[in-house]
Amino acid sequence: MAANNDKIQFRGKPEKEASQVVDQMRLGGINISELARQGLQEKLRETLSDEEKIEIHQRYKQGEISDEVAEVLIGDGLEEIQREKEAFEDAMEFDTSGVYQE
Repeated sequence: MAANNDKIQFRGKPEKEASQVVDQMRLGGINISELARQGLQEKLRETLSDEEKIEIHQRYKQGEISDEVAEVLIGDGLEEIQREKEAFEDAMEFDTSGVYQE
């Protein structure tokens, strides 16, 4: 298992050369580490199914996953899941005793 300070590395010669070209074109360059971090975060989110997002949210609520990890994996989905949960709970509290279908 990877430790918190482990680096993620891969062989990406064309990607490295492409980033160097863009870095040279921009005054002040680009932050390659931040681009890589954002790209990895975006791709992790894209790979998750709805079921996996729900599982991550449940593990987050149980304290198995930190706030930071949950944010990386489902981002705004945390707030969306919480809103949907609250709306569902509110709907369950409605008094339907006088409502019937003919």
